[in-house]
Amino acid sequence: MGKKAEKPGKGATPHSATSRGGDESSTPEPYTCSGNFSDDFIELWLRSGLEKDCTPVIRPRTKWPEAHTADEAKLDEEAMKMDDPTTYILVPNSTTFRPSIQVEFEVEDTKQMQINHAKEMFIRSWKLQESVVGVLKSCILDHLQTLNLWNVGLRETTLKSLASFFPSVPCLKTLVLDGNPIPSSEPYYFVLAEDSQLQHLCLRNNQITDIGATLIGKSLQNKKTTIPLTTLNLSCNLIGDAGASELAKGLRMNRVLLSLSLSTNKISDEGCKAFSSVLQRICLEHDEIVQRRKLISQQGFMGRGSSAAGSRRADSKDRPNSNRSISHMASKGNRGSSKKRSDNKKADAADKAPKKEDRGKKGVSVTNETPSKTQKGKKSGGAKDGGRRVTTLSTSLDADVGDIPEIVHPLLDSHAEHVDGKVFISGCMTLVHLNLSRNKIGNPGLECLWKAIQYQIRKNTTTAPGLLKLNIHKNLFSSAHPTYIKIQETMLTRDPGYKPDINSPDEDVQSVMS
Repeated sequence: MGKKAEKPGKGATPHSATSRGGDESSTPEPYTCSGNFSDDFIELWLRSGLEKDCTPVIRPRTKWPEAHTADEAKLDEEAMKMDDPTTYILVPNSTTFRPSIQVEFEVEDTKQMQINHAKEMFIRSWKLQESVVGVLKSCILDHLQTLNLWNVGLRETTLKSLASFFPSVPCLKTLVLDGNPIPSSEPYYFVLAEDSQLQHLCLRNNQITDIGATLIGKSLQNKKTTIPLTTLNLSCNLIGDAGASELAKGLRMNRVLLSLSLSTNKISDEGCKAFSSVLQRICLEHDEIVQRRKLISQQGFMGRGSSAAGSRRADSKDRPNSNRSISHMASKGNRGSSKKRSDNKKADAADKAPKKEDRGKKGVSVTNETPSKTQKGKKSGGAKDGGRRVTTLSTSLDADVGDIPEIVHPLLDSHAEHVDGKVFISGCMTLVHLNLSRNKIGNPGLECLWKAIQYQIRKNTTTAPGLLKLNIHKNLFSSAHPTYIKIQETMLTRDPGYKPDINSPDEDVQSVMS
C-alpha cells in the first residue's frame, strides 16, 4: 500500500491568493508586502475581491530616446526599411486595452531577492475608484517620489482618501492632477494640509474657478505651519480676479513658494494689481500687527535658544548691584573670617599658577579657563600631542552650527518702517517666477507690474533676489507698448540663464575707433 498523503494542518492556508487552487471557502493568511510593487499590487488586488480580468497591467515607464543627429536619423530609417518583420505575434485584446500603471522602478539588490521599488507612478485615462486607492494604500511606497494622475475621473471622496494617504509616503514630493475637474466643491486644497510634504503641485485643466482658488490661497496663508510647496501650476483654468486676489494674499507671509503659474485664466487688471502690491512694500493689517507684537515679545522674553528666566537675568542691568549689596551686608559681621578666606584663596591661586620659567616649556599649556563642575575628576577633552592641545570634534561642530542661517518670520523684518501710524515690511521677494500670460491684463496692470519690478531691483538682496522670470505675453496690451518693452529688457538681464553677447576683438576695435 502506498503512503497516505499528509493532510494540511487545521489552520494551514496558502500565502497568496493565486495559490488557493479555487478553494473559495478557505480564508487566506494576511499578506505581508515585500516591497516589490508589481507583486504586491496584483496580490492585494486579488485579495480585495476585485475582478481578476480587470487587474491593471504594471508596465515599466518608457523613456524618451536620446536626440540623434541628422545622419544617425537617416541610418535608422534605412535600417528600418531593410529589417522588415517577417513574423508577427498575436496579443489578446484583454491585455492591450486593460488599464495600465506605468512605473519607474528603483532596484534594490538584497541577499534574498531583487526588490523593485516604485519611484515614479503614472496612471492615465482610466477611472480611479476608491477601491483602487485602498489597494495603493496597502502597498509599500516608501520610495515613491512622483505621482501623476491624468484624467482619472477623481471625485471629492477619492481625492480626500488620497490626501489622507499622502502623509504616510515620506518621499512623495511631486503630485500631478491634470484633467480632473471636480465641479461645485473644487476640494483641491485637501492635498495642502498642514502635514503635507509636497513640493510641486500641478492642477492644470481642472476648471478651477474663484472658489477653488480661494481655498488654495487660504491654505497658502496658513499661519500655524509653513507648507513646503515651492511650485504651483494653475494654468488652463477659470480663475478670475477674486481668486487671484486670494492667491496674492497667500503670498503675503509665504516665503517658500518659488514659482506660480496662472497662464490661460481670466485674470484682468484687478488681479494683476493684487499680485503687484504683494511684490512691493506691504502695509500690515491689524491682525498681522498683533501677531508681530506677540512674536517680538516672545523673542525678547524667551531669547534665541535660551529660557525665559535666563534671558531676563542676562538682559537685566540691576541684577549685579543687588548681588553686590547682599554680599556686602552679609560680610559686615564676619570681616575677619572673610579676610582669612581671601588669603587662603590667594595662596591656592599662587600654587596653581604656573611659574614664569615653566610657561615656555614643552607640555605645559597656559589657559585662563576654569574647569566646570562636570569636568571635575575627569581628563580634559582635548588630547595632547607634543604639548599642543588638539581641537575636539565638539568644538568644530559648534562652529559649524553657528554658521547656519536662521529662518526669520516675515513679521520680524528688521527693516520695518513706521509711517503715519502704519507698519510697512518688504513684500514677497522669494517668488522668482510668475506666469500671467494669456489672461486679460491691460495697460493699468502692466504699469503696476513695472512699479513692482523697480521696487524689487532697488530692494535686491543676496538671500531673496525677487522676480527673475515674468511671463505676461498674449494679454490685452500691445506688444509694442513702451512699458512692456522695458519689462522685457529688464527681465532679460535678470534671467539666470542670460548670457550677454560677447563682441569679437575686431568689433571692439571698430567701436573704439568710431
